[in-house]
Parts: sequence; structure tokens; C-alpha cells
Amino acid sequence: MKNILFATTALVATAGIAAADVSISGFAEMGIVDTNAANQGFQFHQDIDVTIKLSGETDGGIAFGTAIDLDEAGTTGAGTDVADDDGVSVFISGGFGTLTMGDTDGAFDWAMIETAMGGSIADDQEHGGYTGNGGLDASEDGQVLRYDYSINGFGVAVSLEQDGNNSTAVTNDITGLGVTYAMDMGGTAITFGAGMQDGAANIDISGVSVKAAMANGITLVANTSDESTGAATSTKRTGLGIGYTMDALTVAANWGEVDATGTANDVDGYGLSVNYDLGGGAVAQFGYGKTDGAGTGAANDPTSMSIGLALSF
Repeated sequence: MKNILFATTALVATAGIAAADVSISGFAEMGIVDTNAANQGFQFHQDIDVTIKLSGETDGGIAFGTAIDLDEAGTTGAGTDVADDDGVSVFISGGFGTLTMGDTDGAFDWAMIETAMGGSIADDQEHGGYTGNGGLDASEDGQVLRYDYSINGFGVAVSLEQDGNNSTAVTNDITGLGVTYAMDMGGTAITFGAGMQDGAANIDISGVSVKAAMANGITLVANTSDESTGAATSTKRTGLGIGYTMDALTVAANWGEVDATGTANDVDGYGLSVNYDLGGGAVAQFGYGKTDGAGTGAANDPTSMSIGLALSF
């Protein structure tokens, strides 16, 4: 009886897979890291992540799908109030554009360009002065609804993140708008990005960014944003990045600054990364980051360094 039940279940599962495209991808990291912590020095580092993607298409040509990040996936949906946005997203896409819900970027992050290029197993290039352009994402329930559409080099996105589920605090939904434009100037690919998000009273963020990818392998990126965090306070972030790729080698550096009103010192820093593509999904990576914070000493001016392998499957 148990064997028959198992076989029936297997047939049903197989039929479901055949009706849609299913792909599994992942990555693993191994190496050593040094975060400049007292009496530690280099430590072993390993990390893994697996992503499952499912996709299909209606008879009318509308694509749909979902992605599940097993490294982050947790409780989802209404009735929860989690800081993490659960590693799950669902989308539908067609001639009208793409509608995505779940663990996805708001319109601000969707449009803005980051300054870091290459990578490192411990993300050392993302120092204390670095901005990932997250904007106000995850300030509420972490579930984002975003619509985006692109045509002839132009792109536009709008997004909404609702007030936290089951939250007793009086807060506001977060709305966002982002625009992009890509063009070619004599072999140099230029991309512009600008975005804004608005949350509770006196809390909003806006920013602009630009990227120039040259035919000689050099790429330049710059971004800046200004976040209002209260009636008389704000935080301005500025970042610059440069990268060079030749064959399997990529070398990159970035600098960034966070200037918050009402603080004694700005926070800035720089990051370096060196990548060498070994082929087959394996990349040798080195990273270094240095932060200059408010005050003196290692606690306020931390450094981090790592070397290892990033493996994509």
C-alpha cells in the first residue's frame, strides 16, 4: 500500500515538472577571511546557496514564474512581519511589461547602479562608506510589488511596499519610481539611472547614477543619493567605481562616503577586488575593504580581507 502511494505521488510530481520549465542553480564559496578582529587573524570561510526557478507560458503568450532562494526562504505572505523578505518572488511578463511580487528590488534600487565591480567571497569591497542603493526597501514588511517596462533604451519602474503586517506602529506604505536610459556613444555603452522612494512623513530618498562601459575594458560608475530621515536630518551618499577587464582577469576599486547631518564625522571607505575566471563556473577572488569611521582605532576604522574560490553551478 505504501509503495503504491509513493509511486502515485511520484507520477503526479513528475507530471507537474513536465508542464513547466524548472531549473536549479547555486553557488558555493570557500577560502579564508580576516576581519581585523582582535586575536583572530585569518579564519576559514564557506557558504552555499541554492535557487530554484520555475517558469511557464499561457496560451496567450504571457510568461510567468517564480524563484525560491533556499538560503533566505522562510515564512511568507500576510500575517507575518519579518525583516527578511523571504527569498521568494513571483512574476508575470508580456508585451505590457513585467509585474513582480515578493523578494525583489523596489523601483529605486532597480534603477540605480552600484559602484562595486567583480566580487569577493566576504563582500570586502562593500565597506562602511559603500551604498548598495537599497533605498527604503525592507523598511516595512519586506514584500515589494514592482511593475517595470522597457522599450528602445528607456526603462521605467514603479513599486509599492506595504506597511508592516501586524505592526502596531503607525507608518506609511513605501512608494517608488525609477527610470533608466541606455545608449551607445562610439563604442562606449552609457547607462543612466535615477530613482526616488517615499515613506513615512519626512522620510524619502532620491538619487542618480551613471555607468560608462568602454570598448577597451574600462568601466566607470558614479552615483549619489540624498535621504531625508526626519524634519531636520538627512544622509547623503556618494560613490565612485572603476573596473578593468582583460580576458579572464577583472580588477576593480571603489570609494564611497556617507555624510549624515548631526554626526561628528563622515564615514567613508574604499574597496578592492581582483577576480580571475578559471572557467566552468569557478572564479578565484581576492577582496579588501577599509572604512574610515567616526573616531580612531580598529573598532572605528575596520578593515577586511579575503581570498578564495567562488563556484557557480
